[in-house]
Amino acid sequence: MDQLKIVALIGTPVHLNYFVNRIAQDHQLALVIRENSRSNLLKKIMEKGILKSVSIIARHFMQRHKIRAGYERVLGDQWQEMNSHIPLQTVEDINSPEVVALLNELQPDLVIVQGTTLIRNKTLQGIPLVLNLHWGLSPYYKGSNCTEWAMINKDINNIGFTIHKISSKIDGGDIVTQGRPEIEVSDTANSINMKLTRGGAAAMSQVITHIKKELPLVFATQDTSQGQLYLTKHWSSQQVKALKKAEEAMQKLIEASGAKKPIITMKD
Repeated sequence: MDQLKIVALIGTPVHLNYFVNRIAQDHQLALVIRENSRSNLLKKIMEKGILKSVSIIARHFMQRHKIRAGYERVLGDQWQEMNSHIPLQTVEDINSPEVVALLNELQPDLVIVQGTTLIRNKTLQGIPLVLNLHWGLSPYYKGSNCTEWAMINKDINNIGFTIHKISSKIDGGDIVTQGRPEIEVSDTANSINMKLTRGGAAAMSQVITHIKKELPLVFATQDTSQGQLYLTKHWSSQQVKALKKAEEAMQKLIEASGAKKPIITMKD
């Protein structure tokens, strides 16, 4: 299956360039479709309220230098731009008719996903395999801000990434592989998440290699009785303050974290 046709669906954040660039080191991408969610900024402001939105934007700009320093520390210079040889299409909505038409035209064998908004089943209808890279160890941590929640929960040992099939349940599809990063005292939630992208992209490339070699992929069904689903609406200024305290006490967090829960790893 050397001619595997792969399409990547990614979100807006610039660090997702690394995910695509890393995959493209080993495999040809037929197309990258990037969701430019900034174009829906007004809608998001209306949903969150003006005061809360202004607070979030102001905090982001104040931390921008620190965030980008975290990108460079972990990802080097491979996050700044997408390699020019990779075909790119930018869209406003990952579930738009435009995306459906592109996928219908290309007929990919595999779609890989990181960082988009929720993708509807009908958008991916007819695609043989769709794999998502999730910042969190499912089923223990599903949804948004999973690294941050694990830090607040003093559960550093259960921070990691999951590669799973996309399903109707948020981050609840069958798992092919997972991994944990090496966490250091100097880490922040941002730098840890960059480690998840780095490790997750390498693992995704390994999965693709398995498919090309026609080696069997073994998927594990998630135990939905375990873990927690964290939604964006659960994250507030209270959690932001708690996360700041957690980042200031990384040594204690590392020492106090509980046992590592079982995860799925892919066999060579």
